[in-house]
Amino acid sequence: MNKIKKSSLLLFTILVLSFSKAYPQSSQKESNLDSLFQKAQHSKAFNGNVLIAQNGKIIYEKAFGQADASGVLPLNKKYRFHIGSIAKEFNAVGIMMLKEQGKLKLEDPVSRFLPDLPSWANKIKIIHLLQYTSGLPQIKWSEVNQDSDNMTELKKTESLDFEPGTKYDYNNNNVFLQRRIIEKITQLPFNVFVQKKLLQPIGIKNGLVDPDEKEKLFAKSFNNKGKQDLIKYNISGWTALNSADFYKWSQAINSFKLITPESTTTLFTPFSEGNQTGLGEGSVQQGKVLNHIHDGAAFNYQALLISNPDFTIILMSNNKQNNLEAISDSVKSILEGKPYNEIKVPVRN
Repeated sequence: MNKIKKSSLLLFTILVLSFSKAYPQSSQKESNLDSLFQKAQHSKAFNGNVLIAQNGKIIYEKAFGQADASGVLPLNKKYRFHIGSIAKEFNAVGIMMLKEQGKLKLEDPVSRFLPDLPSWANKIKIIHLLQYTSGLPQIKWSEVNQDSDNMTELKKTESLDFEPGTKYDYNNNNVFLQRRIIEKITQLPFNVFVQKKLLQPIGIKNGLVDPDEKEKLFAKSFNNKGKQDLIKYNISGWTALNSADFYKWSQAINSFKLITPESTTTLFTPFSEGNQTGLGEGSVQQGKVLNHIHDGAAFNYQALLISNPDFTIILMSNNKQNNLEAISDSVKSILEGKPYNEIKVPVRN
């Protein structure tokens, strides 16, 4: 056998051995993931869509269960879900984009952009909105049916709950004013801003903002008694995504496609340890996102994003069971080749 044939045979042998070692491991992970979610669906512990990536490659993406309360319409990977508070990332990133463009400063008072608000708007800085330290009161959900109602309530508000920048209080009035500031600066409705300036530039074509029950391929949420939720938006600006587009969003954060590492670090910096920020929780070191964790819930929707350099886990449900953290723990164990826990049947209400 000549040298060329020997070299070719050696290379082929190495490739075969490498493939035979890698494939069983990958195949076993997929098998374990499938077993985990099939059993979770069967026990009604999970109804929704899942996407899992490892080392920058999607290794598992499937839909489980029903798209609405009828029980006859199955989910598929194209369905969009509400992602709850994770949608607050879009206004936070939007604020930082405008900062990078020189159109605002984080130390600017809210009154610079929304001068019709009471005098307390002179004390609230944009950074306070991002870190939930504004002192704004909670939204009066029972009295607010649309954005204009909430703005009217804010204009009637005489005082803040505490001095801005001194305490943490996670509430949606911070989010509401971020969205109004974006509108004021860009002269675009916030929902249009999300589509044109955030989703489309990173290749997200299927994202929806404030979808209703009539929207096709939009999962409808329902409770354990089979009652479907009536979707109502007291304030606007809530983005719904399918799993593939959600992954694109996560990757855009990790690769700094929309904002710089410095701006991303700002959005990961909480008022104090353990508090939420515009991107949930996370950190950046040496120009790399080390971790990004954010959860959200609305109506009977629930979503969870966990991303780091090794893996990304995206879970979205339209039948909230408050168990996505437990599911993600089992997924992480599978990815690491460790024993994992089956998902227990939830306690019914």
